[in-house]
Amino acid sequence: MTPRELVEELVDAWQAGDAHRAAAFFAPQGVYRESGREAIVGRDAIYAHFARFFRDGPAWRFTIDELVAEGDRAAVAYRFEINTEGTWRAREGCALVHCSDGLVTLWREYQGAA
Repeated sequence: MTPRELVEELVDAWQAGDAHRAAAFFAPQGVYRESGREAIVGRDAIYAHFARFFRDGPAWRFTIDELVAEGDRAAVAYRFEINTEGTWRAREGCALVHCSDGLVTLWREYQGAA
């Protein structure tokens, strides 16, 4: 699977609320790091993070605005929106994604101001 395909399939799994499928796209010692937060290391920890967010988090949307992939890396420009008390709030961000052997080894996000 190419980095482009990995990112697209990962986002599909997120949008379906499927923590098992989403975590399966990460290498066993993969790293997921949201902007301004500690890195989450390892597929099991990443699964737990996704499962908790899908279960307990607010309504949300993730939209890819641009996806550039070359070699074993990708850059994803996105909008992440959450709904709190009936109001959608959006943040734009970018993720750098490293891949190896068809799995994500690093997903690192950078976000702009709210």
